[in-house]
Amino acid sequence: MDIILDGLTKTFTSKENTETIAVNNLCVTIPSGHLVGLLGPSGCGKSTTLFLLAGLHEPTSGKIYFGDEDVTALPPEKRGIGLVFQNYALYPHMTVYDNIAFPLRNSKSFRLSHPDAKERKAAIDDIVIRTAKIVAIEQLLTRKPAQLSGGQQQRVAIARAIAKQPKVLLLDEPLSNLDARLRIQTREEIRRIQQATGITTVFVTHDQEEAMSITDEIIVMKDGVVQQVAPPQETYVHPANAFVAQFMGNPPINFFDASISSGHVILNGDKAIRTTLPDGRYKVGIRPESFVPDEAGKDGVFHVDIGYKATVGRDFQVRFDLNGKYSEALIESDYEVSEGDTVFFSLKKSGVHIFDDQGVRIERW
Repeated sequence: MDIILDGLTKTFTSKENTETIAVNNLCVTIPSGHLVGLLGPSGCGKSTTLFLLAGLHEPTSGKIYFGDEDVTALPPEKRGIGLVFQNYALYPHMTVYDNIAFPLRNSKSFRLSHPDAKERKAAIDDIVIRTAKIVAIEQLLTRKPAQLSGGQQQRVAIARAIAKQPKVLLLDEPLSNLDARLRIQTREEIRRIQQATGITTVFVTHDQEEAMSITDEIIVMKDGVVQQVAPPQETYVHPANAFVAQFMGNPPINFFDASISSGHVILNGDKAIRTTLPDGRYKVGIRPESFVPDEAGKDGVFHVDIGYKATVGRDFQVRFDLNGKYSEALIESDYEVSEGDTVFFSLKKSGVHIFDDQGVRIERW
């Protein structure tokens, strides 16, 4: 089921009568069966968007459609959603089985469709067991939340959400309470579960690595405004603007001011990047992994003086001054380099971006 957000806006008014636009004219279509990430820094409007989808907030203006149905004015219980919060919100006195079964037992529509108590219990048994198998917790049904790890508790919360067979699954920073190793394991589980169920899923996160690793598409937001909607690799390789380029990537992209003269971007006084742009001053971004050690005197090669070097796994991390800005590169560790060396670099075709004075990407070299 497609999710369509048409001009969705949410404005909050403080006690002092000050207005804050949390979501500003959001127009996005989330394709049926996709796992889509809402990504951005704290305060960008991603959780507010999720709560608007869930019916927990009422939009100031705009419409929300699930398929052909306008759900803008519907209460949460009538939207057919499953909602998972970052704190799991499990009932501590209930077993895993009872936590998963709880929304079914309390669903008026489920009771109406299964009026016979014995038949209803059998249906709940079947749904709980099938759902537990999907999320790989069928062996934990008799335990209580306190007996489970954080990752297991999160899977119980997801199982409870999908047991209702929702049209849409909404996940609000579901991995934020887990340690680093569990985050990786659980995000892979979320992807597997979403693919197994085929439910259209919206996943809120501030972690670009999480969004890159499991989503079909990323919606990058800043100050309530969508900056880019694209598949994960597209947002990294072809960022729409300087904000997206800076937000995506770890280590982050290097930004600095540079001049273009006679068809070249000038880096540390050398002609480094060919371009068809007119002469002038521009903002340039270069990904750390795009620097390639090269030989002096070749076309497109520029020099830097290494100020810092560290080993980071299979790569060296080196830092240097580039057009007056402290910059960073990742180079293969079999290349011999030391602090204080002058190194000559060329650049890979990917990972180099030129932006105008508004931060809009105008050319990859």
